[in-house]
Amino acid sequence: MPDVTFPGRAASAALTRHFQDPASGALEPYVRAGSSGTTRTDLSGSIAAADTAQVMAVSNPNRRALGVQNTSGAELRLRSTGVASSSAGIRIPPGALYEAAAHDVPVTALSIWGATAGQTFVAWEA
Repeated sequence: MPDVTFPGRAASAALTRHFQDPASGALEPYVRAGSSGTTRTDLSGSIAAADTAQVMAVSNPNRRALGVQNTSGAELRLRSTGVASSSAGIRIPPGALYEAAAHDVPVTALSIWGATAGQTFVAWEA
């Protein structure tokens, strides 16, 4: 799993990932910045109540990008077609980053679930 950070979590912040160079074995950074003129909205937060889904984002017909990084120690679930639960939604393991494919960004409300209150996530939409 690549090392992923959201420096400062500011709007339009660069997303930094590292990959392992196959020749040297060293971790090398690469950076992808938001496109010019793109404003990102911070959706970051934490799970309010254990084993209870919550709304991470309301529906947004203008949403063109979505990213969620699980910064907690247990899995999270993200769902755009109903309520997320332990068995429903996209599984985001600890430390993992989910980015919606450009052709498949949901514009509906987003539900997020975690087993434990206080689990944190860093998320954005544009």
